[in-house]
Amino acid sequence: MQKMKHNVLIVGAGPAGVSAAYFIKHYDEDDQIKVDLVDRLDERRYVQYHEMCGEAVSKYLFDDLSPLRPIGIVEKIKLIKEFWPGDIKIETEARGYIIDRPRFLRYIIKESEKKGCNFRNREVLSVTQNSKKVRVKFRDSSEDYDYVVAADGANSIVRSLMGVVGNTRTYIQYIIDERPERGTLIFYYDEKYSGDYKWVFPYGDKTKVGYPIINDKLFKADGKILKTQSRTIAYGGINKYVYGRILLIGDAACQTNALTKGGIRPGMVAGKLAAKSIVNRNPSQYEQEWLKTDFSSKIFMSGFNKLKKMSNEDLKKHIKPVVDNISAFTQLKCILFYRKYKSLYKAYELSERFGW
Repeated sequence: MQKMKHNVLIVGAGPAGVSAAYFIKHYDEDDQIKVDLVDRLDERRYVQYHEMCGEAVSKYLFDDLSPLRPIGIVEKIKLIKEFWPGDIKIETEARGYIIDRPRFLRYIIKESEKKGCNFRNREVLSVTQNSKKVRVKFRDSSEDYDYVVAADGANSIVRSLMGVVGNTRTYIQYIIDERPERGTLIFYYDEKYSGDYKWVFPYGDKTKVGYPIINDKLFKADGKILKTQSRTIAYGGINKYVYGRILLIGDAACQTNALTKGGIRPGMVAGKLAAKSIVNRNPSQYEQEWLKTDFSSKIFMSGFNKLKKMSNEDLKKHIKPVVDNISAFTQLKCILFYRKYKSLYKAYELSERFGW
């Protein structure tokens, strides 16, 4: 018996949303699913919004997204430098990239359209559902869908309509007229960042410098500021990711890593998992598979909560024994004398592979 065609709406064309759109059509070998991908931003605002990002991704992102190609790479990342209180400096080899995020997303949208996805500039006002359909109200009309995938960002209207509350924080980023340290991501840790950090990333022949906004405290970069950007992210996960026929992914599902604040890769992995569950007509499969991944580990949120409470003296004390992390003696010291930081060290270790 031939399967009945299904209609799917994806709200939001950020990393998670475009991933879901592409992989639904990729897995939909019998062409049984009609996919509408909508975004409320016009072309100009879409580019501006998605440029408000450090744009650093792990090399593993492109393994996760195969057969999509690594379009939009502008620089290879080979080194991470961390500066901690007490003049502690840590350098770690890294394998990642700076990407042109808008270009990368537009490439995936084009690939999705080639497979039959319909991409439009539309704003969703409300969603309601029963056991059979989801009714979506747009500005110009209302339409019924079999499934809705909410990928509409940190201030998700769909998440709000579901009554789901998540953790959010707003960040400010400056593009400054200063030559960057090529191939290097730089982080500065301090109690004033309340668990987060200052970042300094290459941006062509310029530099991106960013900070969290803490209690309306506004940090400002040194040097000639060419552009100021700001955005909110949602992190740390939520209690439930599937509500009947509605699936939450990306920042709408608070899937940005709580410790590192890396959000592109976890959102895109979630989009791929959601896509497969929809093709299988089993949306709950998405939540089950997501919770099996290390991206969803609660250790990241636990680590972030610990860092938020630490003074500069605590930050210095806890990081000292891991500066030389290849030493067996150092590892023994961590076990014997720094037991209270054990979960934080585990979070650091896991974040190297799944934090960005």
